[in-house]
Amino acid sequence: MREEDKKNLEALQERFTEIKACQNRKIRGDRLDGLLTDMESAFDIPRRGHLRIEAFKIAFPDIWSLYKTITNERWA
Repeated sequence: MREEDKKNLEALQERFTEIKACQNRKIRGDRLDGLLTDMESAFDIPRRGHLRIEAFKIAFPDIWSLYKTITNERWA
């Protein structure tokens, strides 16, 4: 992973930690949605296509792990 991508991932992880502290479920949900959208744009995360998604998971496990954690948090 490039150094720039590592820094971006760290910033997104910090943002996620901050969002989780929000007590208002509506605001937290909206901010999590925005964070997912930002991750998809920053790392070109595929939203469709099983093979593309599987290839992304293998190539970028750290990014995918955070992405799935955020996705799951939306339903918590």
